Amino acid sequence: MKKILYTIALILGLQVSLTAQENEKVAIRVPNFARPLVEKWVAEYQKVNSGVDFQFVTAKSQDTDNTIQFTTDGGAVYIARYAVLPITAHESQAQQLIGTHKLNAKRLKTLFFVDEDLDDDEADTKEVLHVYTGNGQQSVSRVYASHFKQTASDYKGKKIAGDDSFLNTAVSRDPLGVTVNTLSNIADLNSRQLKPELALLPLDVDKESRQILSEGQLDAIINLLEQRSFDEIPVGKVGLTYNRNNARVNDFVQWIMAYGIQYVHEYGLLELPKKELTAQLHKAE
Repeated sequence: MKKILYTIALILGLQVSLTAQENEKVAIRVPNFARPLVEKWVAEYQKVNSGVDFQFVTAKSQDTDNTIQFTTDGGAVYIARYAVLPITAHESQAQQLIGTHKLNAKRLKTLFFVDEDLDDDEADTKEVLHVYTGNGQQSVSRVYASHFKQTASDYKGKKIAGDDSFLNTAVSRDPLGVTVNTLSNIADLNSRQLKPELALLPLDVDKESRQILSEGQLDAIINLLEQRSFDEIPVGKVGLTYNRNNARVNDFVQWIMAYGIQYVHEYGLLELPKKELTAQLHKAE
């Protein structure tokens, strides 16, 4: 009897081992601001495709035929948009110094990048504030710089390595700190409000839009930025590059385009305009 039980256990063990070996591997490289959304996609996809093992890899890892890269660069199949906003710590000295000065595109550029002539009180504020920006290849600080026709090397202040969420920490610890970050990084995805330790810098937009931004309600801000564009708020695209000849990778991408798009708002990102989304669907096909 023991011998029979041992044989059954051995067979079952071999079956489990073979099943594990048969699982296909897919490597994913994704900017950290989009990772919660991608983790949701992986979890939902595996409910109907359990034979796939997903692995999140670093920016330094080498691409293979089974690698999907989520990128803000051109040439990708785009799946969503993201907004980048200037922030400081809530009730910080920086917030008090800026006060009622509404920042238009020129003032934002001057604050973060270049020296230009401003009114005396604005110039004093500009010199006092401490600028923090991301230093990684996937940091949205690069997108913000590009929007103002600058490069990452043109930023003033201190560059922070690693995840862009560290920028939130930097300004929270420095009463004079200011930075830029994605809407998905500065909002609490559960409460759907701006994180209580953070505050948006006041922007020179119309009264209604300024009120929506100041209230910090995530879904209202998403709706605003999907309906309108502002020189003061860069909106970029995030997309996928992958090997079209890899059947499993291609299947996951098709699933994202068909079903994964519905989770974009939940994770603080903006949908593509319908016409553009249709074009990207055809591109993926």
